[in-house]
Amino acid sequence: MGMASAPSLNTYALNMKFLLIACVVTANAIEPMIDRSSPLFTLYETIYAFHIPMFALAMGYFAKSFRLDRTGIDGLYTIAYQYVLFQTLYSLADIVFFQAKGVIHSFFMPYSLLWFLLSHFCWRLLLRAFVHLRHPLIVSLLLGVAVGYLPWPGAWLSLSRTLVYFPFFLAGYFLPQHWETIVKRLRMPAFLLGAAVICYFWLGGRIDPRWLYGSFTYAEAGHPEWYAGIYRLGMYGVQAAASIAFLSLVPWAAGRITDWGKRTGYVFLLHAFILKSLLAAGVYVYLQTPWSQGLAIIAGFGIVWLLSQPWVETYAKRWFEPDITFVKRLILKSQRTP
Repeated sequence: MGMASAPSLNTYALNMKFLLIACVVTANAIEPMIDRSSPLFTLYETIYAFHIPMFALAMGYFAKSFRLDRTGIDGLYTIAYQYVLFQTLYSLADIVFFQAKGVIHSFFMPYSLLWFLLSHFCWRLLLRAFVHLRHPLIVSLLLGVAVGYLPWPGAWLSLSRTLVYFPFFLAGYFLPQHWETIVKRLRMPAFLLGAAVICYFWLGGRIDPRWLYGSFTYAEAGHPEWYAGIYRLGMYGVQAAASIAFLSLVPWAAGRITDWGKRTGYVFLLHAFILKSLLAAGVYVYLQTPWSQGLAIIAGFGIVWLLSQPWVETYAKRWFEPDITFVKRLILKSQRTP
């Protein structure tokens, strides 16, 4: 079997990104209904078993060229800008319209899905230190276990998720350039591992979602025992198995989803405005039957398709990725001023 070319690997990665964002939106679309539907709860847990680890792995793969040079710093500026912008917009929308319970409006407490931006920013900075370690993956796993013992809420500054999912980011970064053979050889064992995880969920097995989120300390998850870190190691095993199974299902051939995979950032940042608006408007109150709940899943895919279209990028790009040269000039000027 020949080695994969760079274009085929990029095609695979873009296909993976699109399928992942489709899973993210699906999970968010059904979340308000999982307490009243066992099948939806099972689907929700199945998606959460792999979608966060896989997104972290994808970001690590696309960070292979990251350096703390001008291009890399510009990328960090963009991530920071998007976090500040959308943390502000979502917080204002929540105060005025969504009015979700228990939300803390603070730049130190990422709003809903925005934790991923903050974690992605930190992952790129951590990367420069970890690439010089002898056993970076082992060290990152130990940190992912240790962060669960924090004496304060793990959601602050997204510290818990940053360290819990950093091993997957590193795994993506260290993937060899030609890994098509590895994925294809793992297809059958991956299928069996994934089938075992899915069967566990669909046969009635349950995992406390707090363990799947990665944002809760052990005490917050109801396990203050000194040995609670073993549970996280077990979760790493479950998520790795589910993730490998997902990778084996991603198509290698280019198609429409490949093009849509180039614009997953717009889907990620905008879809919650739509879903939270529907929730605040009371639409979910009427979704009680299996048929109507199925429509919510279809609507989720519709949102993904809509926000993946080129016209969204055309109108949103200048707001999402503006020219921030003037900001950098102000910072440099302030640094030079005695």
